Amino acid sequence: MATVTRFAPRTTVAGGLLTSARVRAGLSQRELATRAGVAQSTVARIESGHADPAFSTLERLLAAAGLEMRIHLEPADDHDAVLDAIDRLRSPEERERVATGHRRNVERFAEGGRRAGLHG
Repeated sequence: MATVTRFAPRTTVAGGLLTSARVRAGLSQRELATRAGVAQSTVARIESGHADPAFSTLERLLAAAGLEMRIHLEPADDHDAVLDAIDRLRSPEERERVATGHRRNVERFAEGGRRAGLHG
């Protein structure tokens, strides 16, 4: 069975961006921290949602991963609220069935990434 990286439920937007950038760059937390001039524990705390970095810190960490942050203002999108409302209409059994399907899809996606050499 495929091993799947699970993100902490507390993961913040900054933590998700940083994790995505680091994985995309093929860096460990320690490598990213060294490039950015911060402690590895700082990267870990941001990625796990236990720290919310200053904008300038997040920019520096993303730059160390070879990316830059660009922010665009767009009209609000309520798709998350719509999905939450749909989920509330499901029975507990149906929620579990859907969650199992999502987990299976994530495992397949991760396995495909490993086969393509995108994961260590």
